[in-house]
Amino acid sequence: MQNPGWKQAILGLSIVGAALAVGVAADAATRPPRNLKKVGDHWTPWDPPAAGPESYLIQKGDTLWDLAGKWLGNPYLWPQIWDENRYVLDSHWIYPGDPLKVPGKPTVVPTEGELPVGDNTAPGDSSSALAGRVDGRPAAVEPEPLFPVANDADLYCSGYVDQNYQPSPLKILRGEVERSSLAEGDILYLDHGSDGGVRSGDVFSILRRSVPVMHPVSNESLGSLIRRMGRIRVLIAHDAISTAIVEMSCEDLHVGDELVPWVEIPSPVLNGLPAFNRYDPTPSGGPTGWVIAIQDQITAAGSGHLIQTDLGESSGVQPGSVITLFNEPGGKISRINLGQAVVLTVEPTTSTAKIVLSVRESGPGDRVEATR
Repeated sequence: MQNPGWKQAILGLSIVGAALAVGVAADAATRPPRNLKKVGDHWTPWDPPAAGPESYLIQKGDTLWDLAGKWLGNPYLWPQIWDENRYVLDSHWIYPGDPLKVPGKPTVVPTEGELPVGDNTAPGDSSSALAGRVDGRPAAVEPEPLFPVANDADLYCSGYVDQNYQPSPLKILRGEVERSSLAEGDILYLDHGSDGGVRSGDVFSILRRSVPVMHPVSNESLGSLIRRMGRIRVLIAHDAISTAIVEMSCEDLHVGDELVPWVEIPSPVLNGLPAFNRYDPTPSGGPTGWVIAIQDQITAAGSGHLIQTDLGESSGVQPGSVITLFNEPGGKISRINLGQAVVLTVEPTTSTAKIVLSVRESGPGDRVEATR
């Protein structure tokens, strides 16, 4: 039996607004586009088509998430709206006054046990189970749809624990304009060029070595927290240096931030979460470990936050693995369940997970158990 709140918990999306722009991801760290221009009577960074007679004009406070719930009956279908309106280059930001083409409603497949619409066969009549199949076999029930657990901010603005981190020789040398921080849209220079193997069009992920991570119980060094800071693209590779543009930044970038080749990180997809009972102390029998860090170095985490654990590839977890968060107060109370998280990325001995269900806050020193 699935936990009835999993669909609300699995993405944790909420309205994000900034001036005129409204996004669709709850904890999105993407910055709003720059260089707004006036189109008709409103401001937008995009190049919207002319509104047709059946177009919907975006209103202040709209999100693709909410519009999908209204138009398609399921907010998780918001990518269908975006797919019909690809002039919107970043789905996190839609602008009042821009038109949207409304997609048609998806076909609804009846779930097992329900009579198809228009089937007047009385319940209990065996012929109802055979409707629609010439060969007399029951019609197949379409499986539940899969939903992504993470958004781009979770994946590309996250971090991981590296036990033996080797700094990259390729670094940000300076910005085109002298200032202490750089951000999306800025031009910058790299300290390597074609002589160092850099080529025009190369795409790099920006990394920053953050804090050392110590085990909350043994105090053993587990390595360093490595932050993903954004993405740059090389415009011109000179002999000794390169000119690049910041395509995405999670926060302010600094001279000396390191660069490694860009790798796409797919989001795990699930059609539900295992049943969760906060009062049941029975372990599942899966491998157990500890919460060792919280992404933003805060003291406690809840739904939507990213955590690091000491369950890695060696423990058998992989992207998409569901883990239960719990603590052990001792005495007669053996275990208190705190929530559930889904593993996003895995290292040899550690993993990064997103909390998708939280009944109490979690933090370093709390326990984790991979669901068997």
